[in-house]
Parts: sequence; structure tokens; C-alpha cells
Amino acid sequence: MGKNDYGKRWEYTKDVIFGRLDKRMREDKLYLDYTLTLPKLSGMTGTNRTYASRAICGRFRNFRDYVNTLRVENLLSDVQCGRCCDDIAGDPDEFANKYGFRTRRSLDRVLVKETGCTYRKIKQRGQDLE
Repeated sequence: MGKNDYGKRWEYTKDVIFGRLDKRMREDKLYLDYTLTLPKLSGMTGTNRTYASRAICGRFRNFRDYVNTLRVENLLSDVQCGRCCDDIAGDPDEFANKYGFRTRRSLDRVLVKETGCTYRKIKQRGQDLE
């Protein structure tokens, strides 16, 4: 068996592992749990931490970027559909927890990185999001 055969098998295996991780993340909305870690996710999907990490890093920079991307997609989808609750009356950190972030500050930091805007600016734009 040559080196190319191993590389092809690993690429296939990596795709299968990522597919299994991604399906579980999206179907069960595991990304909404702000205590989610790579070891927890890999245990839930029946793979080990190293393989899970390598599969994710084949498409994203790291596990945190992957999870935050899913969280932002979920939040933007809710804003577009008008499903976001009004966070002005409640605790801002509680609102952030609903989208998988520990604090409102961490939510805004990730949003600025991903979209260039804070949540308030995104909420003001509402239906104009792409």
C-alpha cells in the first residue's frame, strides 16, 4: 500500500467523521450549549478527540471557530425570521446564553469578527441581512 492510498483513506475518513459531527451538531443544536467542548462532542459522536479535531480543522481553523460559526448562523437566521426575543428588558448574558455564548460581550466579540457588527446593529437592520 503506497503513501497515496493512506492519504486518500484519511481524507475519506476525515469527511465521514466531520459529516457525523456536523449532522449531530446541527440536528441536536449542540452548539447552543456554551459549555460544549471538543472532548464532549467527540464522546457524543463516537470518535476520539484527535480525529474530531483533525476533521474540523480540515474545514475550519479550530473547534471554537466551527462552533461560533454555527452559533452566528443560528442567531442571524432568527433575526431574519423575526424570532429573536427582545433582549432589552432581560439580562443580556441570559440572552447570549440562549445562543450558546457565555456572556453578551463574547457574543458581540464573535459577531463583530464574523459580520463586522454588534448584535444591536444587526437587530436594527433586521430583515436586511443576507
